[in-house]
Amino acid sequence: MSFLSAFTTQIVNFFEELCNTFPEEKDIKMAIEAIKGAKKINPRLILDLFTEHIYNDLAPAVAKRDIIRIREVAQQKISTQFNEMLSALAIFDKHWDSMGPNNQEIIWQYLKVLCVLSEKARTA
Repeated sequence: MSFLSAFTTQIVNFFEELCNTFPEEKDIKMAIEAIKGAKKINPRLILDLFTEHIYNDLAPAVAKRDIIRIREVAQQKISTQFNEMLSALAIFDKHWDSMGPNNQEIIWQYLKVLCVLSEKARTA
């Protein structure tokens, strides 16, 4: 399995986990469908979107588990633009404080893995 394939599989899994945890979030459901479609047609697009909208701004914050920085970036990005990746960032703003520690840990792990896989996929 290539790094790009591993990355796209993990991002689909991440969004499905978010959808199961927050079924009321329609943007996440729509994002899953868009990501699955892009995975079939142009998986590199998913990597590019993640890199541009998550990794470039938030990789250090993910590594440090800096929720304050992630919220700041999420609020700024969500107020000025929309794409599938940003629906995941909205979770930090809308649900983080009410989320249990197990769910928070799962999200951190997904983000950490996605950052590593995106680095490897970009350099492969």
